[in-house]
Amino acid sequence: MQWLRENMITAFEVTYQGRTKPLVDWAKGKSIRELSGIAPNERINFRDLINTIAGICFGAYFQDQAPEYPCFSVLITGANRAQAAQDALRAIAGQKPTKQATAVLDALELLDGDRLDPYRSKYAQHILDIAKKKGPGQVVNRSELIQDILGVEYLAPQTLRLEPEWAVVVLAALVYSGELVLAIPGKKFDATGLPQLAGTGVEELTQFKHIERPKDWNLPALKALFELLRLTPGMAQLVTQGKEEPVHELQKAITSTVERLVLVHQSVQKGLSFWGRSLLAESEVQKLRSQLNETKTFLESIQAYTSPGKLKNFRYEAQEVSGHRDGLQALEEIDSLQKLVTGLGVMAAYLSTAEAVLPGGHEWMDKMKAVREDVLGQIGDPAKRGAAAFRQETQRKLSDLKKAYLQVYLGLHTKARLGVNEDKPKARLMGDERLKVLQKLSTIDLMPRQHLTDYQNRLAGLKSCFALTEPDLDASPVCPHCNYKPAAEPPAAPASSVLDGLDEELDKLVENWTQTLLTNLEDPTTRANLDLLKPEPRKLVDGFIKKRSLPDDLDQDFIHALKEVLSGLLKVSVKTADLRAALLSGGSPVTPAEMKKRFEEYLEQLTKGKEPGKVRIVLE
Repeated sequence: MQWLRENMITAFEVTYQGRTKPLVDWAKGKSIRELSGIAPNERINFRDLINTIAGICFGAYFQDQAPEYPCFSVLITGANRAQAAQDALRAIAGQKPTKQATAVLDALELLDGDRLDPYRSKYAQHILDIAKKKGPGQVVNRSELIQDILGVEYLAPQTLRLEPEWAVVVLAALVYSGELVLAIPGKKFDATGLPQLAGTGVEELTQFKHIERPKDWNLPALKALFELLRLTPGMAQLVTQGKEEPVHELQKAITSTVERLVLVHQSVQKGLSFWGRSLLAESEVQKLRSQLNETKTFLESIQAYTSPGKLKNFRYEAQEVSGHRDGLQALEEIDSLQKLVTGLGVMAAYLSTAEAVLPGGHEWMDKMKAVREDVLGQIGDPAKRGAAAFRQETQRKLSDLKKAYLQVYLGLHTKARLGVNEDKPKARLMGDERLKVLQKLSTIDLMPRQHLTDYQNRLAGLKSCFALTEPDLDASPVCPHCNYKPAAEPPAAPASSVLDGLDEELDKLVENWTQTLLTNLEDPTTRANLDLLKPEPRKLVDGFIKKRSLPDDLDQDFIHALKEVLSGLLKVSVKTADLRAALLSGGSPVTPAEMKKRFEEYLEQLTKGKEPGKVRIVLE
């Protein structure tokens, strides 16, 4: 091996056509490294050297014998030719091309840049010329294309001299362009069957039976298809001229329409509802689902026709294509209905919430129910909802209803809440001296504390809200500041009037409690307790009885003195609900005598075991 590496250039002679020369003399004026494709930093091996010199010697003869043979940019031999052809077939079928596949397609003149274009190839043209000479319906048998020369098969052996593997690659490119149909035993490949063709072994393909011209362009069906998808029907004519752009537009429209069909089908299956009512009957849903499914299946089948060549084998008739107009019409109707429901849905949701906010029986509710029935009746009718002015007219009705609600709610809100002018009086009333007096007196057991508690609760229950504006209410049907819901709050007089009444009621409470104290202090049962007081407390109580009004300074000494004097009295609380239950015990109506008897029995039960003179009934 070492000797061979050192002497291979000088140790051998080559004889060709009677001339004998040393090995390297045949390559004079030529670069062996360039001819053999060896990189500058790589050693030339013996095999590469012999191949290169043989190429130089045989080049002229091969040029004479096969002047039109392709020139490959990679090394192709009998050993790798089949694999290189298989790679090229896969690239034609749409798979990512390998370097070897690109080299083959380029050598066979089937590429225009990176786009497959067999019309530029003299090899493809040779096959087309043979096919075009045949009459309608006639085929070109394998023997008319491939010829045997001394046991070796070639396509056009006198000029092109292509091996059958390369012939199959060219045929596949013509199948891709829709110019041919390739037949092997038991199977035919047209432009829609390229994946299957690329998946078939090259050895099997080289033994093809025949080729045939596909049917003529089904122009009416193609026009119907473009028209179905709202594309210019004239694009179909461009497809028959091999133009790719209309096919791209077609596939883009198909993809978009299929996506819409899927989404609309899901909406139909879930059910379309508006303002609490389903818009589609079950029978209508089933019919629509069927139409949408059929059209979706049809369009998905068209996605296989991704090139003009494939569309030449379009298998549908114009009537079949046009039959799917109903499905696309259903798509447009449901899509339009969805957009309509979405557009009006926000307003309808607002009004539904408003309905729950207002108290039952309000006149606005009657208006809303009438408008709802009217709108639902029309939106459920395809003819009416399809009218040009329907959406605008419906929007106006809902807007008018919403405006009316705003005025109603603002009026109720103003009535139920204290404004900025009443909020300060409420604050003053909550800190009023009269209230403080009652709170001090409520520590005496005898006093009706529940009356004071009820009063304070009613006063605290008066809510203030003066921040609500129309824009606030336009965004939400409930006040965002105080969450006022008329239906959840019992009907009442205006909050401002209630506040005025509470001011007057406070005077009466003080007056009543004062009178209660005086009445019990002057009762013979408690007068004896006055004598038990010390001089100072006695003086405070006597002053109160004499003056018949509470002292200005209601200190703890006075409160303590009252507690001492009234300590002998027994407070018996009577709750309104208990009293009512006692009076109705035994049924109603009832005679005055029976009612009186029930009342006396109830009092007797309350005061049983207590000294009647010391009992004080307090109604709470």
